[in-house]
Amino acid sequence: MEAESTPRGERIRAATDSMVRIMRGHHRVIEKRIDGMGIHHSQHRMLMRLSCMGRTASQKDIAEALDVSPACVARTLKSLSGAGLIERHEGADGRCREVDISPDGQRLVDASVQLFEGISSEMFDGIPDADIEKLTQTLRRVQDNLNAMESRKE
Repeated sequence: MEAESTPRGERIRAATDSMVRIMRGHHRVIEKRIDGMGIHHSQHRMLMRLSCMGRTASQKDIAEALDVSPACVARTLKSLSGAGLIERHEGADGRCREVDISPDGQRLVDASVQLFEGISSEMFDGIPDADIEKLTQTLRRVQDNLNAMESRKE
């Protein structure tokens, strides 16, 4: 069946299904490859988020950034601290705990960034740059539509 004769609804469902399958596959590949780093997925996710925050972060900041409970953050930070991947200290106001990535943690972040870049590169093997650019433009439009849907009051 030619694309022009396929109803729009079917094309949209196929595109949505492909995006979901790609995200799931990407997640599985990452999980498999970080498995050998000696860190649990939730710990890895928090360490990478800390790196992206680019500054000393409070536990509250981390919970908000990851959309998880403060108790979850406290447990994960305890295990990251025990593994020597972060350093915790009292905040400037003496009330909240602040977190920095340790040198060992930074080495793991750097290795992860290289791993992610390799996965991304491998995902797009054999795909011309022009196709990647078109895909990026299309996905940005889809994201803009989703953002507009989220911000609407219904």
